[in-house]
Formats: sequence, C-alpha cells, structure tokens
Amino acid sequence: MEPGSLPQASAPALQAGVDHLARTWDTVTRALQSRIRAEAFQTWFRRSALVRCDDQVLAFAVQNDFARNWIVSNYLAEMGEAAREVFGSPRQIEIEVDAELVRPRDAERETVLVAPAPLARTRATQAAPAAMPGELVLNPKYTFDNFVVGPCNRFAHAAAAGAAESPGKTYNPFFLHGSVGLGKTHLLQSLCGSILARNPQARILYLSCESFVNHFIDALEKSDLLRFRDKYRNVDVLVVDDIHLLANQERTQEEFFHPFNTLYQAGKQSVLSSDSPPKDIPTLQERLVSRFTWGLVVEIEPPCYETRMAILKRKSRDRGREFNDDVARLLAERIESNIRELEGAVTRVLAHCNLVNAPVTVETAREALREVFAARRGEPTMEEIIACVSQRFAVRASEMQGKKRTNAIAFPRQVAMFLARRLTNHSLEDIGGYFGGRDHSTVVHAITKIEAKSKSDPQCGDMVADLLSRLRGLKP
Repeated sequence: MEPGSLPQASAPALQAGVDHLARTWDTVTRALQSRIRAEAFQTWFRRSALVRCDDQVLAFAVQNDFARNWIVSNYLAEMGEAAREVFGSPRQIEIEVDAELVRPRDAERETVLVAPAPLARTRATQAAPAAMPGELVLNPKYTFDNFVVGPCNRFAHAAAAGAAESPGKTYNPFFLHGSVGLGKTHLLQSLCGSILARNPQARILYLSCESFVNHFIDALEKSDLLRFRDKYRNVDVLVVDDIHLLANQERTQEEFFHPFNTLYQAGKQSVLSSDSPPKDIPTLQERLVSRFTWGLVVEIEPPCYETRMAILKRKSRDRGREFNDDVARLLAERIESNIRELEGAVTRVLAHCNLVNAPVTVETAREALREVFAARRGEPTMEEIIACVSQRFAVRASEMQGKKRTNAIAFPRQVAMFLARRLTNHSLEDIGGYFGGRDHSTVVHAITKIEAKSKSDPQCGDMVADLLSRLRGLKP
C-alpha cells in the first residue's frame, strides 16, 4: 500500500453494507406504505433504493428528476414520518437521481392488477392495447343503490347516474369535485358499473392521475409514446381520479390534452374527479380548464346531519348491528368532516362492543371513540348546546328535536338554534337537521326572533348571554 492511501474494503464487507442498506430501506418503505396509498407507493417508490443513512440523513435514489420532484412536492412529509418511526428520531430526507441504480427488473415493470369477474371489462380491452401497471379495479360494493343520498350529494348522484345512462351525450365531460372522503370514488365506480351493466362490451379505462403520469414516464423511458397514446384514445369511457395532480406538470398536461380532445371529438365519455373545480387547479392550462368545463361540473359537499345519520345507520346495518337513533345521533354530531371517518367510527364502535361483549349504547360508543371525541374542535357540540338549553328550560332534548310546536318547546328550540349559529360553524341546513329536519328558513326565523327579543327584553338578553358564557366555558 502506498503512503497516504486508504485500505480498500473487501468484497464481503461491501456486500454486507449493500445488504444492510437494502434491509433498512425495506423497513422504512414498509412504514411509508402505511401512510400513503398502495398505488402511490407502486408509482413513485417501487423503483427506489437507499443510498446512505446515518444519525442525521436518510438519502435514497429514484429513477429520474420527474419522480424526485413529485416526491418532494407530495410525499416528503410522509417520508419523514416513516423515518422517524423506524429510527426513533428525525432524519433529513435527501433524494438523488440514479437511473442505473434503481433500474427495475422486467417482471416488476409489468405488474398488473387483475379485475375480479365479472368486472374484468373495466379495463380498455379487445381493440385497446394491453393494460399497464397501476390501473384501478371496481369495488362491487360501490353502486348507485349503495350510495346514501342526501341534500348535500343529491345533485352529484343524479348527475353521475345521468352520465352513465347516456355516455358521451348527456354530460360530457363529467367533472366531479369535492374534498377527500365525500364519495367521489364511490360515484365514479358506480358510473362505470352502471355503464357495464347496460353494455358489457364497453371499453372503460379507469385509473388515477398518478397512474397516468407513471404510464407517461414509462413510455418516455421505453420510447413508446405511440402505444401510450393509442391506449388512451381507443376506449369508450375514460375515467381519471384526482386530476388535480396535473397541477404544475406542463409536459404531462400537454400529453393529456390530446387523448382527451380526441375522445371528446369522437363522442366518447370522459369522467374526471378533483379536490377543486377546474379553474382552481394551479397552473392548469387554460385550454384544459376550458375543455373540462364543456360538460357538467358538479361539487359533492360534506354530508349534512341528516345524511350522516342515514350513513351511520346504513353502515352499521350492513355490519349486522344497526345503531339506534341515540348512538347514531351522537356520532353524527361529533364526526362531521367526511364519510370515511363515519365508516371508521362504525367499525371502531362495533369492534369495541364485540371485544368487551357489550351492547351498542351511547356509553359504549363514547368509550370506543373517547380519543376521537377528545380531539374534537374547541367549539361546543350541538349535543352540549341542546343539553344546556334543555336544562335551563326544564324540557327534554328529544322534545326539542321532535315535532311539537307548543310555545313551551318552540321557544327553547329557537334559543338553541340561535346559540348554534353563534357558537358553531354549522350551516343553516345542518342546524335545522338537528331539530327534526327543519329547513333553513325555520332556522333563520328562529335566529331573527331571538336576536330581536334579546334587544327588546332585558330578561331574555341576560338569559341568552348567560347561556353563551356557559357554553364558551366562561362560567361553570
């Protein structure tokens, strides 16, 4: 060995280091998979490898700049959480590009999800080219009949059903937008299933926007853009979920425009979903915004109280133990954001009751969901408002939420409606739903009446101020 030179690591030592990195990366990616969708993991992390890892840094490589930029924009936080879980302390995440290091085996590149019979025709079949990795399959439970319809989603449900009845004619394109967990995927899959029920030969390509991006990357790597374009143009129905992921992807938007335009000109149906309307998707090309709005743009709204009640009773009934009204009311009031959380609450309550061999009651539901309830927002719940007003006027909560219109019940009910509007973020329709399904005009009348009476009657004003203080936690 010459002076100043470093000893070379032996081949076994080098191999041991490589094996250690592979095992470590396998552990980290397993933690990551619990935080992101399986499809997203397959798209962006399947072809990745750990480069180095120490007490401060976790560095891994991906196949190209496009993948690196996508992960940085969309999954860096989840990557950091996975590293913290595995190592017990935070790591700085670094992403390198090394196409040779992460080149996949041919078998891995051709992994395809198989659609269950009789829904195998949800892919672009027969005349269309072969399926690519990452396409989605239909859930047989996602049908129009299984969709709980309420005031918040009635128009979206009807529009999706209308598009399914006359593909390419009635509403084309059909653009559905709304926050996560509100039922967009349910309606999209119901639409596909309904089309197939009418025409089993229909060629339907249903996939996520991430899959489209991944297919485009594969086509670029293989210099096979012609096959890629033919695949998307030779279908009867194209359904793309989460189209907002095209934001900031100039080249991918360009590539999506052409098959979309071709299908429209040919009278074929396009169905898109997003978390926001076309005009609010950042950096979306103006011509795409224009074309996405050619047909029908529909928003699916968060479930109102009545719809949440119906969902809870339907989901619990499907699991063999339908919730009574008291239990459903408790959960419908506390869990407001989306349908997935409602379904999770049903599962958790039933699992808890099965484990402790107890009936489903308000008490057991509270016990099962104590962590969920403890983490709720700081404003008072409708349950607390109704209980507080009921105690003040010595009436039963069930009477305030019932149909009675005697003054002894109507006035406390109006006070509760007024307080709900002042202290919560509930809509007028939602507040009315808590009080026997009354419409928004009844709530407006109640608010106006209590506001006027509070000003003209000092005793009423003091009573309302006292209730506001109690519900805000300012008084015991």
